[in-house]
Amino acid sequence: MNFNSWLDSDEIKSILEDIKKLLELEKKVFYPEIKNLLRSLSITRFKSLKVVILGQDPYHGENQADGLAFSCSKKPFPPSLRNIFKAIKSQYKYEIDNGDLSRWSNQGVLLWNVYLTVRKNEPLSHRFTEYENLTKSLLDFISKNKRNVVFMLWGKFAQKFEKEITGDHLIIKTSHPSPLSFYRGFDKDDVFIRANKYLESKKTEQIIWK
Repeated sequence: MNFNSWLDSDEIKSILEDIKKLLELEKKVFYPEIKNLLRSLSITRFKSLKVVILGQDPYHGENQADGLAFSCSKKPFPPSLRNIFKAIKSQYKYEIDNGDLSRWSNQGVLLWNVYLTVRKNEPLSHRFTEYENLTKSLLDFISKNKRNVVFMLWGKFAQKFEKEITGDHLIIKTSHPSPLSFYRGFDKDDVFIRANKYLESKKTEQIIWK
């Protein structure tokens, strides 16, 4: 079982075709590039999947979104990413200066945005129902075909998708790392330590978050 078996299903092919048509009609600049639409699935191997971090939509600034939720290779880093690094520093004492989170993906962390694209400077501008259906199907697929996965649902929006997660997994819910909600829980809920403790309890290699 792998992500390709999910992508090759008739249901997902149909959803992706509808998304392609919607994007072809878009007259404004949007992020990330089409080639990076499903980048997260191409980097994270299903066999090695340990953690799913669910985001809302990509960064909407130029040179920010790279196809991985919360990842940004170029400075200045968006506020949410800076707050993620701040939380990691408080939990592990790591100083992080690299916003490219593909190093997490390579360890089995799926960085997935519910809405996979966004118009330049227009947050939540691609709230396509098709993206939501894609996410629901993906979470259901992972839930039913994997065990002992950590699902990180940051913020009320991500937590709306909790009902799609079934089976033997850990769900970690806290506030979103954005400046508006960082201090409502994300700053003190030790989400990265809790994820690793769970993986350790299941005799699974922990994630190196630095």
